[in-house]
Amino acid sequence: MENDLLISVVTVSYNAVTTIEQTILSVINQTYPHIEYIIIDGGSTDGTVDVIKKYADKIVYWVSEPDKGIYDAMNKGVREAKGKYIAFLNAGDFYYNQDSLLQLIQKGEIDNDPDVIYGYQIHSFNYGKFVRKKMPLVYFKEFMPIGHPSSFVKADLMKNTMFDCSYRIAADYNFLFGLYQANKKIQIC
Repeated sequence: MENDLLISVVTVSYNAVTTIEQTILSVINQTYPHIEYIIIDGGSTDGTVDVIKKYADKIVYWVSEPDKGIYDAMNKGVREAKGKYIAFLNAGDFYYNQDSLLQLIQKGEIDNDPDVIYGYQIHSFNYGKFVRKKMPLVYFKEFMPIGHPSSFVKADLMKNTMFDCSYRIAADYNFLFGLYQANKKIQIC
């Protein structure tokens, strides 16, 4: 088990003053100590940057500047990442508990050196919570069986491929489906 494995967590945001702090706290309060936290903000004007600055000493890299959309911002984060795996936890998303990343490492999920690791994702709505269970990959032809916020992708794969910004809302699906089609090692945790 790689106890000192660096995981890069990238948060992208834009005018997210009401949700960014919960996301930041979710990352910086993780008990796993080897996290590189990166925030890419799209030039927010609503106070988001003030919240980011409040935690700047816990963030390895952050920037606030206009971008060409969410996937352009994600690609900026990928370029800055130094970890072996990259996870995206965008503004408004958060880890289930403070031990989420530690549990991933302790369970030995990374010992098999997978290209992608994914697991449960919980969607919270005003009327309740919905648990997106771990879905078999054969569903890729119908929908995206991997919850993007609950996935960890090898950084070298991300850096070599990046998100195709011509997709406005499905570049993550396109990227992960491409890995599936290329028979990359995708592991459910």
